[in-house]
Amino acid sequence: MSGPGVARAALSGASHEELLQEALSALTQNDSADRVGVWLEPSSPLPRPIGFSSALHGLVWDRGNPDTPKEWRALSLEPPLPDELLLTQQAVHHDLAALPANLLIGPLMGLRYAFWIPVAGKEQIRGLILLGGKAPVTLPLREHALSVAAELALALELRQQSNSASVRAADLLLARSLLDASISEHSVDALLSRLAAECVEGAAKDYSPGAVFAVIGTLPQGAASSGQPLQVQFRWRSGDESLARAAESEPVAKVWRRALEARQVTGSDSPSAWSPATIARIVAYPLEARGELLGVLVAGLPAHAASLATLDRLELRALFAASALDRRLRLEEGSALALSEQALLEFLAEPVLLFNPAGRISASSRGARELLCRTSDARKSPYAGVLPSEYLSDLFSGHDRDRVQRWLQQSLAAGSGNGENSLEAQLHNGIDVRLRLAARAAGQPPAILLQSLEDSNTASHNGHAQAELENVIEWLEEGVVLFDSQENIRAMNTRFQQIMGLPAESSGQLHSLEALIAHLADQAAEPAAFSARWRELARELEGGVRDELQMVRPAPRILERAARPVLDSIGRLLGRVEIYRDLTAQRVFQSKLLQTEKLAALGQMVSGIAHELSNPLTSILGYAQRLLVRQDASLRSEEIRQIYQEAERAGAILRQLLLNARETVPERRLVSLNQIVMRALELQRFGLAAEKIRVEMDLDPALPFVYGDPGQLQQVLMNLVGNAQQALEQQGQGGIIRMRTRRISDRRVLLEVEDNGPGIPQAIQARIFDPFFTTKPAGVGTGLGLSIVLSVVREHGGQVRLQSPPQGGAIFQVEIPAASERQLEQT
Repeated sequence: MSGPGVARAALSGASHEELLQEALSALTQNDSADRVGVWLEPSSPLPRPIGFSSALHGLVWDRGNPDTPKEWRALSLEPPLPDELLLTQQAVHHDLAALPANLLIGPLMGLRYAFWIPVAGKEQIRGLILLGGKAPVTLPLREHALSVAAELALALELRQQSNSASVRAADLLLARSLLDASISEHSVDALLSRLAAECVEGAAKDYSPGAVFAVIGTLPQGAASSGQPLQVQFRWRSGDESLARAAESEPVAKVWRRALEARQVTGSDSPSAWSPATIARIVAYPLEARGELLGVLVAGLPAHAASLATLDRLELRALFAASALDRRLRLEEGSALALSEQALLEFLAEPVLLFNPAGRISASSRGARELLCRTSDARKSPYAGVLPSEYLSDLFSGHDRDRVQRWLQQSLAAGSGNGENSLEAQLHNGIDVRLRLAARAAGQPPAILLQSLEDSNTASHNGHAQAELENVIEWLEEGVVLFDSQENIRAMNTRFQQIMGLPAESSGQLHSLEALIAHLADQAAEPAAFSARWRELARELEGGVRDELQMVRPAPRILERAARPVLDSIGRLLGRVEIYRDLTAQRVFQSKLLQTEKLAALGQMVSGIAHELSNPLTSILGYAQRLLVRQDASLRSEEIRQIYQEAERAGAILRQLLLNARETVPERRLVSLNQIVMRALELQRFGLAAEKIRVEMDLDPALPFVYGDPGQLQQVLMNLVGNAQQALEQQGQGGIIRMRTRRISDRRVLLEVEDNGPGIPQAIQARIFDPFFTTKPAGVGTGLGLSIVLSVVREHGGQVRLQSPPQGGAIFQVEIPAASERQLEQT
């Protein structure tokens, strides 16, 4: 007799075993199958990872043998099951005669034909149905089996949805209970222990994330930013004790260290020494709150729980753990703050009284107790201290008690804390004081400030003296800092802030020498020496001291510091004054003056050399002229003419040097830049060919004339070509020099000299035009070539640019003005 059917059974809440029985009963009503098997994935509240291979569990019915082997109840989703079944999740008809006997699995033994039907859902096989016999299974039974498979898939999906809803309900219940938990140090520790337990399999009925172990560790405060290796103290553990303790050592420690360093979830396969059947995956969650790294949660997951849904659930618990650690930290900070406040009151010289909500005095500062111990007639006050049980009015004389009580009630009701509402009254010991309700944050206990009127007058005088001191040092052009004997800053003028690059908002927060060192050390050229010298000055200063400071930020500066002690009338040390002068402009001026003197001396030397060279050049010109007019020199007249022209150019250069020395302007005329390029290359043709250097030219035929000195422009070109030639000679493999001219606008022309040599390093590009700067060995270069190029081009109203990409090569671009219409007309 058939049952209610798979779908009805699922809706009525049938168990896993009942679903198998119902499906098997529905498929064995037809006589066309000799064997029927139904296998389903195990029932679990946890989602099965996609691609996770595990055995299916089910039932097998055989017509000739009602007691089938128990081994047939487990079936693995792997060959020798048909590939089409596993890959496409489609029903497959299997002819078993084509299979070798050693590939037949148990449920197929004794059959000739098998018809496999997948129970599929969400891109994975969740069960299988087998119809087998000695003859092919009939079509009606196949269609019926497909219908049963569909009902089973829906039943499994319904069960999975129900499990997911139960999991979400469990997580919501956990969140609610954690949020409702009381906040105390003991309750936070209990909460973290519970969170570790909530991660482990079986900790919350059947709806935990399923971890084998879980541990929560804390970082020491500030350890994440200390730069030291991270050390974690694992205080809350759950699950397998041995595995939980192993999380503190390698190789698991490597996983959570990566998570803390990257501040993101990190995972890794289980260590090779661990059993893969127990743990398949290690995951670590950094615990972070308010931008601060507080700790880490580490969990070991078995294979059946290694899914994205499990990771999300663990992340939820990690978020709660981070919040709990943040609560714990705030509780510790609150306790430390209370102790700090109590210690502060013990050292506070100002008279301060704190009140509890009932209006009684709860605490008092040292200054308040000292004020109450003082008397106006040198007798001991009956109030040697302030007891927590006393009221404020009890501290005052009888005629002022009621006034003080009314003022206190009105002030507390109005919440005044701006100093406008104050009261003058007389203490029981005869001292007149002014009372003022101190400003306080919400939730803080009220505080009353007491100020002796006699002390107030003295303080007023001291305040006037301080104001006068600050006004005086503000008028000084030097930076001034005044320290007291405890290295606290008493005064600092605006000029010091400007010299040191201190913003106004930062300088107001600097109150000691150590604060200044911490703020300014990184701006010095040598931070360690800068800090050590300043501390040494504070410890050992006896007389006047002068030294220099090299600062690199916010701008390079050279500072002179003069320091001397400040003593009172009997020689006691009251503090130290330091005066700072900016020597940067003075040093720059001195450097430029030395350079000017050097160039002046060089000019005198060049003038002398020019005079000395003019005589041999005159002889060379004379002999060249004689050779040109001789009849037997006709065959070499071209070479002789070149000698004559170059000697003439050398003479023009010497004349130009002499003209420069006399500060006269050279004579200008219209010049063809293309002709100068051709002439310069012709002069260097032999030397370039000897070094296997090929010259490529791209000259603009319509290039306009320029107005300049042809000798100087040829000197520019010779220096640039010579510079490119030397670069290619260093390379030792020949090379190419490219010469280009073109018009870049109506009024500008461009000359480019490019080589494919090694290029010019970025580090020295800013200095190549400096006089006497060279990277060549002694005797090879003078360091004046490019300096002359820049000087001549600037005299012609142009500019020189360098391009040297990292891959090599250098391009010098000379841009000069074209001749104007007026210059063309005058010519």
